[in-house]
Amino acid sequence: MPHFALAERRTTTRFESDGMIVSVRRKGRLGQLQGPAHDFNRYGLALVLDQPLAKEATVYVSLHAGETKLDNVIGVVHNCIALTSGYRCGIQFRTSSGLQLDQVSTFESLCLLEAYFSKT
Repeated sequence: MPHFALAERRTTTRFESDGMIVSVRRKGRLGQLQGPAHDFNRYGLALVLDQPLAKEATVYVSLHAGETKLDNVIGVVHNCIALTSGYRCGIQFRTSSGLQLDQVSTFESLCLLEAYFSKT
């Protein structure tokens, strides 16, 4: 029987996101953490960082994939698991948050980025 913590709970497919670099800034902090994305969809992503993020922390996420750059997407850390090569962190985007600037445009940009990775 699979362990509950490892069971798939997503309702929307995430796509491999080779080449996407993600920068994460914790709310109230100036420094950023940066790492490669593991998977991605319009609702969230998983990435590997060299430092852990606290569960339920609000973060500002910047996505860089090829010529596409999307900055300051509001997210919340849902999990952060230690690996031998760093920490795998799952972040859910909160584009409907009052903190999110230009909510509609941000969500549309995430949809376009998802469409790009769904074809690769």
